[in-house]
Amino acid sequence: MTADRWAVLVERYHRLILIASVILGAVAALSLTQLKLDVDVLSMLPRGTPAFDDFKTFVADFGQLNELLILIDGAAAERIAVADALAARLAALPEIGSVQARLDPLDVADGLLGPYLPNYLPLEAFPEIEQRLSARGIAQQVAVDKAMLAAPFDMTLPRQVAGDPLGLRRFAARSLAQSSPAAALDGGYITARDGNALLMLARPTGSAFDIAFSQRLANDVHAAVADTLAQLGDPPLRVAVTGSYFFALEDATTMQHDIVRYTVLALLGVLVLFWLGYGNLRVLPFVAWPLLLSTMLAFALSLLVYDELNALSLSFAAILYGLSIDSGIHFYSRLQQEWQRLSLPVETPPIGAPQGPGVEVATPAAHRDRIAAAIAATLSSLGPANLASSGTTAAAFLIIATSVLSTVRQLGMLTALGMLVTIAEFFILYPALGFVFLSRQHGALRTFETPRLARWSAAAQRHALPVRLAGAGLLVLALLATRHLRLDPSLSRLRPADSPAARVQDEIAARFARDTGGAVLMRGADAEAALAQGEAVAARLRQWRDAGDIASLQSVDGLLPSLAMQRQRVSAWNALPRAAAAQQLETALHTAGFAAAPFAPALQDLAAPHEALLRPGDAALAPLAPVIDRQLRIRANDALVAAYLEPAPAQGNPHGDWPALAARIQRELPGVAVAARALLESTLRGVLQRELLLFIGLSTLANFVLLYLVLRRIDAAIAALTPDLIIVAVVFGLMALSGVPVDPINLIVTPLILGIGVDNCVYVTALTRQRGSVDGAVRIAGRAIVVSSLTTIVGFGFLAFSAYPPLATMGRLVALGLSLSLIATFGLLPALLPAAEATSSTARR
Repeated sequence: MTADRWAVLVERYHRLILIASVILGAVAALSLTQLKLDVDVLSMLPRGTPAFDDFKTFVADFGQLNELLILIDGAAAERIAVADALAARLAALPEIGSVQARLDPLDVADGLLGPYLPNYLPLEAFPEIEQRLSARGIAQQVAVDKAMLAAPFDMTLPRQVAGDPLGLRRFAARSLAQSSPAAALDGGYITARDGNALLMLARPTGSAFDIAFSQRLANDVHAAVADTLAQLGDPPLRVAVTGSYFFALEDATTMQHDIVRYTVLALLGVLVLFWLGYGNLRVLPFVAWPLLLSTMLAFALSLLVYDELNALSLSFAAILYGLSIDSGIHFYSRLQQEWQRLSLPVETPPIGAPQGPGVEVATPAAHRDRIAAAIAATLSSLGPANLASSGTTAAAFLIIATSVLSTVRQLGMLTALGMLVTIAEFFILYPALGFVFLSRQHGALRTFETPRLARWSAAAQRHALPVRLAGAGLLVLALLATRHLRLDPSLSRLRPADSPAARVQDEIAARFARDTGGAVLMRGADAEAALAQGEAVAARLRQWRDAGDIASLQSVDGLLPSLAMQRQRVSAWNALPRAAAAQQLETALHTAGFAAAPFAPALQDLAAPHEALLRPGDAALAPLAPVIDRQLRIRANDALVAAYLEPAPAQGNPHGDWPALAARIQRELPGVAVAARALLESTLRGVLQRELLLFIGLSTLANFVLLYLVLRRIDAAIAALTPDLIIVAVVFGLMALSGVPVDPINLIVTPLILGIGVDNCVYVTALTRQRGSVDGAVRIAGRAIVVSSLTTIVGFGFLAFSAYPPLATMGRLVALGLSLSLIATFGLLPALLPAAEATSSTARR
């Protein structure tokens, strides 16, 4: 269908088109009520990669996704009093399932190692235990007990000696110590290494990703803290709370503020720029309505593709504002020019006056015909260029949508959908709006030509050789600088820059050494199977630790041995000459002058046969439940055991080589999984490198193909693409020189600059063919190119105010790249066109 026939068709149904667009916009706006937000940073990682999947499993089951950390910083007596009172208040909250507060080692020893001592005695210790049960061993131990009590510096010693006169608990204590996190205790609380703070842990009953639950939890916890401090007279100390629930609330709040801030500012910014460029407030609805409609439709279409959108991908709205308005700017600018060209000197005589010769009456039909002609001419001249420019932009974002990172994929898909809607608007909605707008215009309008830019471009064309050499030199320098470009896969960059919860968590990690590096995960059909596998793996890892291959190891087998291991130990215990040893011990104690009564329970336990076995959830394990929960998780269909470890320091890396250790574990310990942040980030670094190269290759190829299909000449396509390829290299070179790394978000800079920046080159190249010279092309299109570029730059520039550092960095980088691209459009492209654009006489006519 020709542009003329299409313009007539749109004119016939333009009111219906406008009404349909309003209805469609209202439906799309209502659909936004179904939009769900994803505040989990880890959800951006791809599935199917063990380093990512295993880390997600580890964090979900053993990490801080279901945990609150309460830091109490102050004098010892005051912080312990606050901790005791606060623990009671927190335990009473309906949102709290359990609280790990005060832990009395003697109570644990009496409650666990008293009745269940044989269950914790390592098999390799039984020869020494048997020696200790001999007459000679008993005599030596009683002498040690007497010497200890003769110097009573510790008031708990009598209780310890009475409960364990043969010192057998020490064998079990070694195993328990290997299973528990290394932490100092003061008053029964986990104490910071500097001795000035303590740590409490609480496990809520709901999910951190339930924002309503997290808000109730935060309100109740803050109220409990305030009430506790008020009850104790507001002691001079600090209570800080962190955990995934507070991260989720911060993310949700930051996300809302970010969306409102950069979405509203970007919309206002691009509209203000349009007004400054064209000086017409009445025409703002002409560009504002398609802008809003494309954004709302993109949101609505996203509901068909994604269940949830994350914080970073929502930035597409601000990006789309800057991109979508380009079509409106070019359409409006060319429409004005075509209307001016078609307008004739018209005189409308008074009603009833005779029509003399040489007077043309402006009839409504003639006016509509001129509008249709102006719109047809606009579509005819700009249609192919718009398809190319919007198509290259949509292609760039579709390439981004191939990313394995969900945040990047969503950003690409949403913006691509918006650009496809914009292409449809260019041929349907903008012409319909044009009929409404021009029906109220009569006569010639102001000129939008840009003679200064035209002279600048013509000068660049006249001095083509030095300009080309300068561009080549700039490219070489930029490529040399990119050798120092870094990749930063750190997940911490994806969090808001100003995060109180993150500051508290970092403080806890530094003061309490809670970061254990990573873990080996063992999976079983049930708790017994998982515990049995965990014991076998832990035994092997202890050999590595003793050999210096790993720095530390914590395994649950010391706290909760498998039933099979307990049976072996109990059997070995029952085989010992315990009854005879009990009699000899009683005699030795009496001879040494000890009273018999305090030792009666220990003597009775020593002589009696032992049969009891410990199982997960038993009351005797209750004091250790928070520690066990961090190492054993029983689920509906299986169970997981986590053994925490750190690699030994490697050359040049004091934190060790996690990838090498993970490879060895998976090679020598088949069937286990490895979860570590360092391993995840190492794997993510490889993903970033592959995607960066993929984006550069695909975006270059896709843009070249689209340019060739529109321009129909290889040299023209190369000329239009070259300036932005140089700009991409310059941006990466500047990143390297300024120390800005490539992260999971700003790796999309390449397709963005190529897909968006090439739009200007497309318009100049296509119009150069139509007008026969660069001067003529830039003269009529310069204003539209400048205004559309500035609106896009503003759309990205407002992202620089985002609270998310990678999003802010991406906004600054793309704004910089597009600014340089705008300069290159008028300063470098004209120097490349003579060789590529030997315009035919047919095209000139």
